[in-house]
Formats: sequence, C-alpha cells, structure tokens
Amino acid sequence: MHLLRLLAVLIAGVLVTTSIRAEVLPVLEICSVCRCLEGGAEDSTVVVECLGDALRHEQQKTRLDLRGIVWPVAKDRSGTLKVRAYFADLELHYLPKLPTSTSLIELHFENDSIKSLLTEPFDNFKNLEVLTITNNALGSLDKDFFTAPNNLRKLDLSNNSLTAVTALERAHFEALETIDLSHNKLKAVSLQLVRALQSVSIVRLEACDIYNWDSGDRPTQWQVLNLNRNKLTVVSATTFASLERLKALYLAYNEIQHIDPLAFEALNRLERLDLSYNHVTNLEANLAVPKSLTMISVAGNGMERWPFGKVSENLRILEIQNNAIADFSTGQPVSVIILNASNNRLDSFAGDSFPEVTELDLSFNALTDVPRNLGKQLRTLVLDGNPMQTVFFETEVPLSVLSLNFMPELTGLDAFSFWKLVGAESEKEQDCVEIRISNCPKLKHIDAKAFEETSICKLDLSNNQLTTIPRTLVNWDDLHGGINLQGNPLNCDCSEQWLVDVILPKLYDQEELQYLLDNLRCASPANRSGKRLVKYLNHREPFCGGGSGSSSGPRMERLQMESGPRKASAIAVDSSDEIAQAGFLSRIICSVEDPDCLHAHEGHGMIVLGVIVAVTLILSITMIVILIVRRLRPKPPVSADGVWLMRSRY
Repeated sequence: MHLLRLLAVLIAGVLVTTSIRAEVLPVLEICSVCRCLEGGAEDSTVVVECLGDALRHEQQKTRLDLRGIVWPVAKDRSGTLKVRAYFADLELHYLPKLPTSTSLIELHFENDSIKSLLTEPFDNFKNLEVLTITNNALGSLDKDFFTAPNNLRKLDLSNNSLTAVTALERAHFEALETIDLSHNKLKAVSLQLVRALQSVSIVRLEACDIYNWDSGDRPTQWQVLNLNRNKLTVVSATTFASLERLKALYLAYNEIQHIDPLAFEALNRLERLDLSYNHVTNLEANLAVPKSLTMISVAGNGMERWPFGKVSENLRILEIQNNAIADFSTGQPVSVIILNASNNRLDSFAGDSFPEVTELDLSFNALTDVPRNLGKQLRTLVLDGNPMQTVFFETEVPLSVLSLNFMPELTGLDAFSFWKLVGAESEKEQDCVEIRISNCPKLKHIDAKAFEETSICKLDLSNNQLTTIPRTLVNWDDLHGGINLQGNPLNCDCSEQWLVDVILPKLYDQEELQYLLDNLRCASPANRSGKRLVKYLNHREPFCGGGSGSSSGPRMERLQMESGPRKASAIAVDSSDEIAQAGFLSRIICSVEDPDCLHAHEGHGMIVLGVIVAVTLILSITMIVILIVRRLRPKPPVSADGVWLMRSRY
C-alpha cells in the first residue's frame, strides 16, 4: 500500500515537472524579429515595428508569442530610453500579460485579430502614456484593466465590436486626456463610465449605436464630446447639463427630431455645435444659444425657414447648406465671416444681413442674378449651379476667388459683365481675382470686353462650349496662375493662331502648368479634329496656311536637344499623339503636315542625336582618309617635255 502511494507521488512529481518545463518561454529579443529604429544622438528613443510580413523569416512560421519579449534597454545604464512599439497585421487573437519595461511609453496594436485580453495585460508598464488597440475584434472589456495608478494619457479602443466596457468603469484614469471608443456597439453609456472618465478632456463615441444619453449631475472636465453617427432622437434640457466645460459638441448624423429650448443653456463655454444631418426641421425660435458659440452647423435637416431667433454676436461660421430654405430673413445683422448656404431654394440673397462675411457659398440655389450689396469684406464668392442666363455685377465687390461653375442656363458673357469686380488677392504684387467658369453646357460666347476693367490672376474656362477665345479678352501676361481652356470644342482656324503663338508657350514653358495642355484640343476643321494643340507648338502659323502645304517652315528658335535625366513632366500622355508617344514631351523640328516629320523626343531625342553625330563622324573620317591617301600618293617624275608644257601655259 505504501509502495503504491510512493509511486503515485513520483508520477505526480514528474507530471508537475513536465508541466513547468512546458511553460518555460523562449526568450525573444524583439529587435531580432522586428525592425527597431533608433533616434539620433539627442533623441533617446527606439521605435519597434512588428508589421506582419515584415517579420523575420523564422518568426513567420509560427505565431509571435509576446510573453517572452525582451524590450530594448538603454545602452548607458544611467541614461533614459523611450520605446514606442507598433504591432500590426499579426494573428495574435488575444493579449497576454506582457513582460515588464519601464522604457515603454507607447504601445499600438492594429489589425491583429485580438478578441480578448487577459487580466491587467499592461500592469508592467508604469510609464505607458499611449495605448492603441484598434481595428481588432474585441467583443467586451470586463477583466481588470488599469485598476492601479498609471500615467496613461491616451486610450484608443476604436473600431472593435465592444458591447460592454465594464472594466473601464473600475479603472483609474487620473492622467487620461483622450479616450476613443468610436465605431463599436455600445448602444448606451453608463453613469459609472461617465464618472470614471470625468477628468478626461476629449471623448469620442461616434458610430456606437447609442440611442440614449445622460451625463448625470456630476460636473466633468470634458471639453470635446463627439456623438456623431449614433441613434439619438431627443436632446432634453438635462442631456448635457453637467458638461459645463464643454467647448465642442458633435451630434451630426443622428436621428434627432426635437431639441429642448434649454438644451444648451448651461454650456456657457461651448464654441462649436454640430447638429447637421438630423431631422430637426424647425429649431425652437427661443432656443438658448450660448454667447460663446463661434461655429454652428444645421446643414441637411430639411429646414424651410431661417432657424434662429437671436444669433450670438460671436458667431463666425454658419453652415446651413442642404436644406429647403427659400428666404434668409434674419431680422438682424449676422456677424458670421464664413457662410455656407448652398443647396437651398434661395431666389434672392440680402447681402446687408451679413456685412462681415468673407467666404460666401450660394451654390445650387435658384438665383437668376448676382446678389447685390455683398459687403466690402467678401473675398470668396461661389455661385455654382444657379440658373443664371447672364452674369452682371451691378455693385462693387472685392474678391480673390469667384466661382461660376456648372451653370446650367448660362449662354454667354456680355461686355463689362465683371466691371464692378475688384481684385483682392493680397498675396500678389497687385490685387487680382481668380475666376472659374467651367462645365457650363450652354456657354458658347464670351464678349471680348467681358472682363474689361477687371484684373485677373488665374482664369478657368474649361469644359464649356466655346469654339473661339477672343485674343483681347484679358491681358494674358498677367495670368501667372494659369489659363485653363481645356475641354472646349475649339475651331483651330487662322483666327485662333494666337493660341499657338501666345498661350501654348506660356503653359509649356512652366512645368507646373503643363497639365493644362492635357485636354486642350481642336474640334474643327476636320483635318485637325481631336488633335492636341501642343502638337503645333514651334510651327510657323500652322492654322494660317501651314496646313495646306504652303508653310514657310518650322520655327527653330525653340528647338532643344537635351541630355541627362529630366524631371517627369506633368502633362498627360496620349498614345495616339505623335508628340507624346512613350511618355516624352517633344521638340518639333519640321512641318506639322509633313508625313516624314521627324520628332525628337526627350529620351528618343538622344538616339536621334546620336545617329546624326555618328553619321557626321563617319563622313568626316572618310574625307580625312581620302585627303591623307592623296597626299601620300607618289608623284611621277617630270620630263623636260613636261616642263615645257607647264611653262607654255603661262
């Protein structure tokens, strides 16, 4: 009997010993399997990058076991080292308790298929400041997590599948400044979590399916709260009452239908409020808007009238686009400097109501005339997509940018259309304006004096129906920002010869503007249809007789044979265009209509040059050899008769 007991004890001891040996973990020098980047002499940091396929070949065969990691240490024992570690695209599945390191200050796990965490996996990092576990598969956070004092400042648990975060309710986050729980499935946030995070400054909870919110009655230190893309339906007077220090509140893309008039009254430090893309068709006229508010967005709510009773004097940015408002009767001057009122139903606009506005977007409304009295501070005016048939500025407007794109009914620009337009581009040597008039399907005519009295720095007339461009339209030398005439059905006859002589060189000679040659093509006559205008660069009057074979020859003054590498050009390549084949710009050195036309391409130009040089050398050597042979040939003796014959010639 005693013998059997002794045998059982021995067997148990062997099993325990075997188990202990099985748990002995191999030491893993992290820099031997991952990339470690050291900072400079003055920067005592090491960045550890363990990025999926970038691991050493031996480690790729097995899953990376983090339990045996040996972290980098300072070379000088008296020195300090800061380690930032990144683990991405690994099949970790769970996070164990990692080995100790007092040097680790940042730890990032991204797209590592992590589904669970062991209890206190980061307890060994007393100096950890940033922790990221994002784009993983965490379903819950219920095991102890930072329950001991710590120095964590930023925690990112976004883009997981978290339905519960009870561990955070028990955590100690005295130093935490930012927490990101966005793109999870929380559905609700408990009062315990709000209290645990009361010292945090930035809280991100967007896209968490949250349908109800109550911040309780305890004041917090929160300054930014992002609840975009949730399922909130009502904002009551108490919903955010305790968040007295809040400076920015984001509630966009929820399902809010009702906002209590006192919902934001207690937020006397609030500067930014985003209520866009909800279902708040009518804000209460007596809505208490904090005086501290500098930006508010109510875009995309289906509003049909001006939504505010009284607007704060400090309001600077107002976004009210994508509604159904037909009248901006504010009842008072509004001091905003940036106003986006695009995509409404405005058929008129009272500029007097916004005397300080500098950026005004009235695009895609029902305006048939340019608004009047737009104010002396205006610098950017966007009128895209309005049904104007003509454009005329009746009152003086100082602008740096004017946009008239996508005008469905605009047919032409008459003389002096912009005569009251004053350039206000302060960064240039002289005040000037950038004008954009593109993608207007009916714009076929521009009067030569349309821009009379207007100083323009940049002009975009692309993708209209213009067949001709008046040469005297503007002072083309002043357009340092570029001239975009692409996408028009240009008639390349003699009247447009000036485009080749004036416009092409300006665009071609500045590499940053060569993209404006990409789709600058002829539409007529038939023999030039579809051809890029740059094809005719360096040809003498190709539109005025050069096409009939009577050309007086190419202009050779721009011909260049360049060697060495050249920076890639911004101009796009058309495989059917002779001058852009193989992706090289060319220098045309013969008549454009000559079927034997020779083009010296950059790259190919060296081959042509080499052939010419080789032929020249061969001919030169041949002539030299012939001369040498003649000189070395022995002369026949001269007889007396020969001498008499020679003398008889004189």
